[in-house]
Amino acid sequence: MFQGMEYVMAVYQEQSFSKAAAKLYISQPSLSANIKRIEKRLGHDIFDRSTIPLRVTEFGEEYIRNVREIERIELDFKHFLFQYDNLQYGKIIVGGTSLFASMILPKLMAKYSEKYPAIQLELLEATTNKLISLLHEGEIDLMLDNTYLDEVIFDRQNYTTESLMLAVPKSFEVNEVLDSFQVQVNVKDKIKEAVTEVEPVKLKDFTDLPFVLLHETNDTGVRARYICQQQSFQPNVAYTVEQQLTAYNIALSGMAICFIGDTLLVNVPYNEELVFYRLEGEHVTREVNIYWKKDRYQSKASQAFLEMIREEK
Repeated sequence: MFQGMEYVMAVYQEQSFSKAAAKLYISQPSLSANIKRIEKRLGHDIFDRSTIPLRVTEFGEEYIRNVREIERIELDFKHFLFQYDNLQYGKIIVGGTSLFASMILPKLMAKYSEKYPAIQLELLEATTNKLISLLHEGEIDLMLDNTYLDEVIFDRQNYTTESLMLAVPKSFEVNEVLDSFQVQVNVKDKIKEAVTEVEPVKLKDFTDLPFVLLHETNDTGVRARYICQQQSFQPNVAYTVEQQLTAYNIALSGMAICFIGDTLLVNVPYNEELVFYRLEGEHVTREVNIYWKKDRYQSKASQAFLEMIREEK
């Protein structure tokens, strides 16, 4: 509809075919022919050639008004494109369970915001199953979790690798006979190394003591049950909860033993009221990944967030 509008606008601005042709570096006959083709295509004259200086017709006035609107839209989009390419515009919604949403993602988001202050960040906290559903539906862009998601549907980038450990209230007498198996966790950046420096404990040493397990819908809960099965151990389950952080706090209160990942220990204050033990088995180690849906467009802002995580490793 507006093909060739640059010719029309040049004539309108110069109020002369000859001046417009000189401005466009084309011949006047060529410019006149182009304008005629445009008017024929539209079915109406744009210019009243009987006046000096040249004027536009009533139809031409509406044509010019619309061309100016198109130019404004193009200018706005060029401005948006500049901002988008330079990460001055965008929005990311990141999801995590209570552990990741409260202790890990805020740190990552703060670092990202410092680097890209114009990008709008939102944090959504929910259970793993709810987050998977939201990620699948496109309600969130990224999800940080320690569970495995179907690689046919989701792509992933590793954040860290963690090991499950046993957290035992210090008041439990069993700690007195297992002193040589205890993992020292008072130095944050040495926790993962400290885990490998001691022998793994046997779950039978905790027979009849109360345990808090996560629900079977939670990866930590699934893995804890597998570890128990492999050691032919039947835990005395006193509590069943949804979140790893809740289980940790129950153990911290002195009520029960829990299974936790060493990622949590790196991100909570050291507390001498808990004693930690290394576990063994194929289900002890797992990846913590950031996930996104494979067939969904990934914005430049999301790509920059993933790149920042890669640089941290």
